[in-house]
Parts: sequence; structure tokens; C-alpha cells
Amino acid sequence: MNPALSNPSRKSGMKRRPPSTLDPKKIKTPAFVIEERLLEHNLSILKSVADQTGATVLHALKAWATWPLFPIIKKYLDGTEVSSLNEARLGREEFGPEVHMYAPAYKPEEFAEVLKNSSHIILNSFGQLRLFKRALADSRKKISVGLRINPEIKTDEKYDVWNPCALDSRLGIRLYEFERELKRDPNALNGVEGLHFHVFFERELKNLKSALPMIEKHFGKYFKQMKWVNFGGGQRITDNGYDVEGLIKLVKDFQIKYDVQVHLEPGAAIVWHAGTLVASVLDIIERKDVPYKVAILDISFEAHLADFILSPDLELKIRGAGKKGEYKHAYKFGGGTCLAGDRIDRLYTFKKPLKVGDKVVFEDAIQYSLVKSTMFNGVQHPSIVLWKDGKPKTLRTFTYQDFKNRMG
Repeated sequence: MNPALSNPSRKSGMKRRPPSTLDPKKIKTPAFVIEERLLEHNLSILKSVADQTGATVLHALKAWATWPLFPIIKKYLDGTEVSSLNEARLGREEFGPEVHMYAPAYKPEEFAEVLKNSSHIILNSFGQLRLFKRALADSRKKISVGLRINPEIKTDEKYDVWNPCALDSRLGIRLYEFERELKRDPNALNGVEGLHFHVFFERELKNLKSALPMIEKHFGKYFKQMKWVNFGGGQRITDNGYDVEGLIKLVKDFQIKYDVQVHLEPGAAIVWHAGTLVASVLDIIERKDVPYKVAILDISFEAHLADFILSPDLELKIRGAGKKGEYKHAYKFGGGTCLAGDRIDRLYTFKKPLKVGDKVVFEDAIQYSLVKSTMFNGVQHPSIVLWKDGKPKTLRTFTYQDFKNRMG
């Protein structure tokens, strides 16, 4: 047992997030910008949770995978959580050997490479476990095997795209499926060392605290047979006001109760409030039949911020902008592609009118956006920039050749 589990007197020392120092005038647009100081603030909180609980905290690449910054993240976190062979290779090659792999299904012809690049493999069904059990057993490399469970927790997610427990979700094994398999084969869990669940999207600790007893009610007896339990992600751990001390206590209590190690896989929380998308105004369009102007930017919402079109309720803040009616000058924003829907359908107001050449800073626009970005319509892909000590450092720029190579 980790000594941290028996030392409740240690404190997290969590500090409030320092202010952004980004000067958008120094950024050549379009650009995804990560502020190193804010990134390390988030990472220090996650490391505090790990240090005080003995939990394994992993960097979930599905949310953000800018590997040139892995040397910074490695100072704080234990490894990576990945969902494809490409992510697994990236995690092993650029971060380290602790690579926890989960996918809804694995291709048999790729599984040898999955084994080579992973330390933990989590399977989505007993069917996948049966299919790969021999390969796992015969592997020269010790692999810790896990299963993903679906606890069927009801959430108030408006869009099923964010709900792993939706009625028709393909993710994880439901309780009746679990019990049916063990009835068919009492030895079905032989060799399985862990269980994994993921329930939430950008939620607070109170949501996890209310869900956990229901998960334990159904799967608690199986937790006692395991070495580890993965709580997934979806918690706003690094947000100001998140109950970090409460999370530390919850993890400690769970680990003691079941004699397991908890794994956490924060994704968005790693880069939460530490990244922006900086764009420039290319044109201002004014229509006499609408009470606002339209600013066309040198980004594409379809290509670079697709989640905010997919889920219109997601908050997308613009630095210095107010809500409808807050300031005098009202705008909506459109992207630079020919797609009619390449726009963000919400109104922003400003103290001063926008003009061509002005910089527009979209807050919190790194997580999930950068990994999902495309070159649709041949639009210029934003550069990736590190902001450090008051200066921009370009990590990656994208060229015509990048676009052309993806097309054939």
C-alpha cells in the first residue's frame, strides 16, 4: 500500500490559476496556442492528487496529443491512456512505457503491435477477451489486462455523443452481460487484473460521488478481485473551484475499501484554460435585416472547432467579449470555407467595433479541437505555438504539402 494512503494530513497545496499572459498581437494567425505556465499549473494539481493517493494519473491522448510538449507532462504524470495503435505508438515512443490502451474493438492483424506498444490493454467485451486471450497469455511482455464496464448511469447529457452510458452505447459490458458470461464460464475473469469505467463529460466531483455508489452496488464484488480500477476521465479536476481535496479522499477511501489502485485519465483537464485558438478578422459583413454584423475569420469552425457546431450548448468564450446586450457592438463569427454552416451560431458583443486585422482569441479551444482538426476545403491549418516567458515559440506549421499528402 502506498504510504500516501495512510497520511491524511498531507495537503494538496492547490493554488488558483494564474492569469494568462498571452499577447495575441505577437501571434501569427491562425494558431493554437498553449501557455506553458498555465499547463504546468494544471499538471501540478494532477500530480498532487497522484502523490497524495498513490493513484496512477495518465495523459489521455484523445483530448490533446501535442507530443513536443510531452517532456513537460512527463515530469508530472505516470503515462498515457490511448485508444488506437497510432496513439499507443506515440505514447510509447514519445512519453514512455506506461501505455494503457482501450479500444471498442481491436483488429487481429494489428494486435501484435498493440501488445508491443502497451503496458495495459482494456477490452470492451468478453468476445474480444476470448478472441485475444491466447495472444495475451503467450505475449513475451507482461500485459495487465482489463475490461471496460458500462455502469448504465443516467446522466443529463443533452447529446448522446458525450454519453458513454447512453441507451444504445456500444461502450463497455453491462451488468447482465457480465453475469451472463460468468454463468457460462465461471473462469471468465481469469487473468483479468482491472476494470475500467467512464461516465462523465466535464463534470464536478459531486457527479462522481453520486454515481460511484451505484457503480459499486453492481460491480463492487468484482472490484475486490482486481488489482486496479480505472475511473476514466470527464472531471474538471483543474478548474478553479473543483473539490480536489474531496477527490483525494474519495480515491483514498475507494482504494482502501477494495485494496486496489485507482487509475485516472484526465484529458481536457490537462490543458483546461491553458490553450487558445487565435484568429484574425478578414472581413466584416453588415446586413440590414439582422441586428448584428458577421466577422469572417482566418479559421474554420467546421475544420478547427467542430465540437462547438456539433454541440451548440458547449460554451465557447472569446477573450474580451460579452454576452448579448452586454456591450454595444454585436457580432457573429464565420469561418473561411465555402460551407454555409461554417459558423458559430451565437452572439457576442464588444465594447469597441471590430475591424479587419483584429485578433480574436477563443478561450479553452485546445482540448479535443486540435486532435480533431482537419484541412477541409484546403483551409490553412492553425500552427501549434507554445507561449513561454512572454514570447511565442512555434512548434509546428502546416503547409500546402501537408494538405496535398493527405489527399493522395
